[in-house]
Amino acid sequence: MFNYKRKCKPLNNIVKKMCFNANEFIMDNLPKHMIHLGGLIFISVNTFQKQIRVHIRLYVKDDRGILHLTKDGMSMNPEVWRAFHSQLSSFRPYEKFESAIVVKKDICLFNLSHKDNECVSIQRLYQRKDSSFQFVSERILLNGENLGKLRDAFELVFERIKNKLLTYTLCEYVVPEVDRLPENEHDLNYDADNPFGL
Repeated sequence: MFNYKRKCKPLNNIVKKMCFNANEFIMDNLPKHMIHLGGLIFISVNTFQKQIRVHIRLYVKDDRGILHLTKDGMSMNPEVWRAFHSQLSSFRPYEKFESAIVVKKDICLFNLSHKDNECVSIQRLYQRKDSSFQFVSERILLNGENLGKLRDAFELVFERIKNKLLTYTLCEYVVPEVDRLPENEHDLNYDADNPFGL
């Protein structure tokens, strides 16, 4: 089922756009922050509103092969990602059919596997003020291929998290400090040992 609100549809079927815009990508040129889990499911790491998030999302392809994000998927912070991956690594879907695991009171794994098919649904939890939990619409369904690649992707995702943290720290804290330094390095009033430079 396609979500047409998020899917780009050409207005005129006769004239098709042949060039890509900077925000469009296809399977052959994925951005560095994205990892393919099989099918049209990807993991990506990004920074939004000063927070780093790990996303597991479903995409759709248009007739030109361009990938478009759907609403199916979920996101988590790096701490939850680490705990989630740890739980997933020890998860045995064929031993405990129809079981559920809660990770950090933030996400829930449902084992939907049966005899020959490994399948897990991951859904976000929300804790209300009265301490009760409610499921949020953020969820993703992963098959055996996706789960295998997800288990193997921990180091790659962790590396991208470290890169995002380093980039954020440099942009947010170091660059403004460097910008405060005087333009002329021979300025006699400048003292490198003084935190204020003077």
